[in-house]
Amino acid sequence: MSESRTRDYMTIGEVVETLQPAFPDLSISKVRFLEEEGLIAPERTPGGYRKFAPADLKRVEMILRLQKEHFLPLAVIREKLADYDKGKVPAELSDTSAPDGDAMALPFEDTDPVLLADAPAVLGIPSSFLKELASFSIVEFAEGERGEELSPVDVRIAHAAWDLRRFGIEPRHLRMYETFAEREAAFFGQALNPVFRHRTPETRQKLVEALGELSGSTGDLKSHLLRRALGRVFEDIV
Repeated sequence: MSESRTRDYMTIGEVVETLQPAFPDLSISKVRFLEEEGLIAPERTPGGYRKFAPADLKRVEMILRLQKEHFLPLAVIREKLADYDKGKVPAELSDTSAPDGDAMALPFEDTDPVLLADAPAVLGIPSSFLKELASFSIVEFAEGERGEELSPVDVRIAHAAWDLRRFGIEPRHLRMYETFAEREAAFFGQALNPVFRHRTPETRQKLVEALGELSGSTGDLKSHLLRRALGRVFEDIV
């Protein structure tokens, strides 16, 4: 039996290894930074090594999710964690243990736009990368009251594109997905606009539900088609 299975805590390296599949950019230095900022406080061994209990691991994961999924700066996260420590679970934290179930939500009003100038600090994504995405029409910059900004859906797209870098996938490789998305949206419009021609609150809600069902079904179809195609490319694996 390995040592890690006989003790009731994890080392900082094991914490990083555990969370990296979901947070590829996580590093030991990032976890140390969270401790320096007072967001986590793992115990220490007599030799000075950090001991991460299950609660510490959960806390690190919550912080990372608040950054990645809700795009909150550390100052706001500190306030959320303070409420959490008092037994008050903020809405953002209550979502961190649940899967992302809003695959189709219109008109994407769940978060605020992010200023392009603030993006590196808020999103952890360099402005140069965002501008490269924009050059290939993967994201779009809207002109807000305080300058160019990213809409909530473009923020999500940017995060997805940023995560794909670990596979060597660059913004120029994503152009085909944007092209297909535009074609699919136009196809959905042809199918549903005649049915929901008159926009009332009731028909709009039904349209949102229909779009969710339609996108879910076509998403399943695309997944199965991709799996079949991958079987042809990787015959010995898939």
